[in-house]
Amino acid sequence: MDWIVAADYLEQLASQQTDEKLDAGQRASIAQLAARIRSGQRAALLADEVGMGKTRIAVALISAVRNAGGRAAIVLPAGLGVQWQKELRLFHPDDQTLLPLRSYDGFIAGFLTEEDAEGSQKRKIKHADWLKDRRQQRELPKNGWANEEVLMISHTFAAMRFPNAGDGPAGGWRRELLPNVARLLAGQRRNFMRNSFHRGEVSQVHATRRAARTIADTIIEHGLCRSVLDDLAGDHRWLAADEYKRKILPLIGYGLGRFDLIVVDEAHKARGEDSSLSRILGPVSWESDDPFRLGMTATPVELDSAQWIDTLGRISGRDDGEDVTSLAELAEWISGYVDMVKRIQIEELDNPLTEGFESTSSRFQHALRPFVLRRDKRHDPQIRAFQEAYGDYRIVEDLKVSPATEGFTRDWLRRFCAAEALSILPQDDHRVKRVRLSVAQGYGFGLAPESETAEQLPQDDELEGPQSFWFDAFRGQPADIYTHPAILAAVRLIESYVERHEKVLVFGRFIAPMDALTRLLDAREMLRRLRDGRHWPASKVRDESEPAVLAAMNDPDLCVTTGGITSINQILTERYRKWSSARRTELARLHREIEALAPQDDTAALLVGYLRQDDDGEELQGDIGALLEALGDRRASADAPWSGNEMLALFKGLLDELSTDEEQENDSVLQSRLASYLQDFSGREGNFARMMSGATLPQTRRLLQSAFNRASSWPMVLLAQSRVGREGLNLHEACRTVVILHAEWNPGIVEQQIGRVDRKGSCWLKDLDNWHEHAEGDPPRIRIHPVVVSGTYDDHNWQVLKERWMELRAQLHGEVLPHQGTHAAISPELEALRNRIIVATPSFAPWE
Repeated sequence: MDWIVAADYLEQLASQQTDEKLDAGQRASIAQLAARIRSGQRAALLADEVGMGKTRIAVALISAVRNAGGRAAIVLPAGLGVQWQKELRLFHPDDQTLLPLRSYDGFIAGFLTEEDAEGSQKRKIKHADWLKDRRQQRELPKNGWANEEVLMISHTFAAMRFPNAGDGPAGGWRRELLPNVARLLAGQRRNFMRNSFHRGEVSQVHATRRAARTIADTIIEHGLCRSVLDDLAGDHRWLAADEYKRKILPLIGYGLGRFDLIVVDEAHKARGEDSSLSRILGPVSWESDDPFRLGMTATPVELDSAQWIDTLGRISGRDDGEDVTSLAELAEWISGYVDMVKRIQIEELDNPLTEGFESTSSRFQHALRPFVLRRDKRHDPQIRAFQEAYGDYRIVEDLKVSPATEGFTRDWLRRFCAAEALSILPQDDHRVKRVRLSVAQGYGFGLAPESETAEQLPQDDELEGPQSFWFDAFRGQPADIYTHPAILAAVRLIESYVERHEKVLVFGRFIAPMDALTRLLDAREMLRRLRDGRHWPASKVRDESEPAVLAAMNDPDLCVTTGGITSINQILTERYRKWSSARRTELARLHREIEALAPQDDTAALLVGYLRQDDDGEELQGDIGALLEALGDRRASADAPWSGNEMLALFKGLLDELSTDEEQENDSVLQSRLASYLQDFSGREGNFARMMSGATLPQTRRLLQSAFNRASSWPMVLLAQSRVGREGLNLHEACRTVVILHAEWNPGIVEQQIGRVDRKGSCWLKDLDNWHEHAEGDPPRIRIHPVVVSGTYDDHNWQVLKERWMELRAQLHGEVLPHQGTHAAISPELEALRNRIIVATPSFAPWE
């Protein structure tokens, strides 16, 4: 490809005066990328703060490469694939980029054909249908991996395994690729069936041998045969799993084809030369003679300033542990700047200290400037105007939990005291060492489900002396977790926001307390609705939720019956029966109204199908609940009864948005697109609070994300396990409040968590525009609430995190000086020194 053509394309985008695709800051970044490309630079780290639109900039660069005839690979967390597909379609409306390639099995499946299946004709037809479906769903290529203009590859793709077969030579289809490539390169054209294969493996064998042929032809075409054969020499049957993997990864790279651009999303992750990400960026990514690497991360450094070297090495092509001397020379300047910032924040500011900062800051900026492009919220004119007028738009307010807090019972005080006492006693049991952390954060030691408790809690015969005495304080029931002081405090805080019709995003690390908080919030909302005569979308209490409901009923304000779960279920059953009957009646009325319009209106005829029911009231077509939810978001008044004319008008508007000129006459295509659109609507048929963890299926995660982003839909509270929801997900459209249930050690993680709601087009920005129109009360802000149990190890954890957070923000956000109260009086001399610090603070903005 021609990089000058790509630079021309970027400059054309940068010169546009519209914010339709790219705002002014993004256009400046693109212009800077174009300039660096023209100068011969082929690596950049796009380190914009979370929510500033890095993906859009990267997609513009990908579009430039495509326009210049090149290929691009996007290496990313697999869960972000759908969002990248959406962004790619902004520049290429007909883009058909595949979902991320996740595994070796997926790679081989890309070489399958309809004729590969073994067995009966029925089995062959089923295989052909499966293959066709996966291609239509954009999971497999239609014409081979190397023919895809843009290819997404999961961070974990290179974590593939090739286990040994006991003590003998390895067998099975997964070990077929390497020997077949070696045989073809050596001129042995026939592939011999040297292994016996299990039922169902023959199709993979055929696909593997087809992949071997493609790879061998590619190697020969590019004159790489001699070097590859040298590495493939020997008996492959006895190779250890790691050695087999080392040899096969480059071959997979040849099978994927050559790339001119490698984009690495979340480039800070999985540091180290043995990580899957480094293996992808080393042997798997076969790059052209003049490739460009673009790293993307809002947190290139998290815990240690030396991580700059790690991240910059990755985008510079040093992923194999080879010489990084030129980058290592930067380490002294980077660490010198960090040390100087620490002095600025604790020492009395004077002229020598200020001059020292100016000098080290200049060296720090000079060292990183060739690599780094970064915009942060300081550069957003709307945010800057807010901060100048009202102070910080993000407020961190600790939710302190102490013995004086409501719900902190004597039993819980005994448990916390016991945790502190056990931490002092000499012992070697790792379960005892964890007690200070586990009690404060709500997991283990008599509070978790039985399976977890049995693993964590020492038995009576294991304990001696004082240990036995203090462990008695932890004896209790698993349901005790619903009375945990931190969980109850979080419930009160969350409900205070929901009462104001605001959504809340909660992050945590441990499943047991997150699950308890989810169930307790749901139980309390259910009882509240039963008390107030409002609808609850269930006919009974689920068995696993009964302890939470019983705990919620201890609140006198929510005790709707004295008959326990049995009485609750009777009330729910009767209310649900009445609601179902009313719903059937309403749908029947709407069906008659729209059916009367159908003879003169084709769209009405289509809508009739969605409202039709059988004799038992079951819907016959589509998902009427999802349709009502989708149309309900478009209503002027959500509480007014539906009319047939209103529903039809809203339905036509929805179809117009989903249609293109080519599809106006194609009902099947339009209905398929409508069905796909409605998959993201679940709304009131869901739960008031929902949890998203590692066990949550990808499709369910997408539904939760979509529903949470709609102000009128449930869930009102989304609890996300930190490793699942902290990066990439957009959860900002209807929420501006974050609760951190479990403190982290890594400030980069906290920045990513807050970044889920602090993004372009956020709920906070919309609320701010509305506030400017009415100017009532205080301006809205994004609020962050860490839940901290005072006086515990949890409290210490949060204090350490805050110190690390300050260091991170000094390096990335320019927040060097300690906070100065708005009414604090300072001398003119000190103010002048502070202004010099502010002016000298490093900036990597594209226009500077």
